[in-house]
Amino acid sequence: MKKLFVATLMLLMVISTLEVQAQTKSKLEQDLEDFRTWMNRRVNQGDSITRAEWPTVKQEFRARTQRLDRSSSQMNEASKQEYGELKNQYQEWEAEKEERYGQPLSRETAATWERRLAGTNKIGQLKASQLRGAFVRFMENVRAQRTDWSLRDWDYAEHVYLQLNDRKQQVLSQMTNSDKMKVAALQVEFNTLRKSRDAKDRYNQMREQR
Repeated sequence: MKKLFVATLMLLMVISTLEVQAQTKSKLEQDLEDFRTWMNRRVNQGDSITRAEWPTVKQEFRARTQRLDRSSSQMNEASKQEYGELKNQYQEWEAEKEERYGQPLSRETAATWERRLAGTNKIGQLKASQLRGAFVRFMENVRAQRTDWSLRDWDYAEHVYLQLNDRKQQVLSQMTNSDKMKVAALQVEFNTLRKSRDAKDRYNQMREQR
């Protein structure tokens, strides 16, 4: 009876261990699949990822790879190879982004662009009743000037846009519904124009590489 009890106990322990290993493997496979999906989505975004979004992308990468790195020893060879290739792909992509976003904006140049597009260096002091007019002026200038802008110029335009957006959030409760709707439409227009420029640049780069 005692031997039977010991054998049964050992069998239960083996089964429990196998179940834990299966659960761990399943979770690991899911994490790798999630990372693969994340990578495809982010890389396909290309230059549509903004300077403001870039720190979040890097933080997401670190969070996802930390979990996978801790469990990488439990991966099979095929998964290890795929994981390594995905990380290498990200590193190459990040290097390209850092070349553009890693260079800080010039404070003096940024101030010039604020005056040029928004008509003021005191965006943070705009009243709620002034936000609609500031956004209208900003977009009028963007439409008129964007044709000859470089990607760096778009970085400065985005800086002004983000300054306006920050001020909008600060005084949002004081804005009329009409002003909120108008500003929201202008924000959509700006992001559409910027991403269209990025898409055009990617297309031209692909043609040059052929």
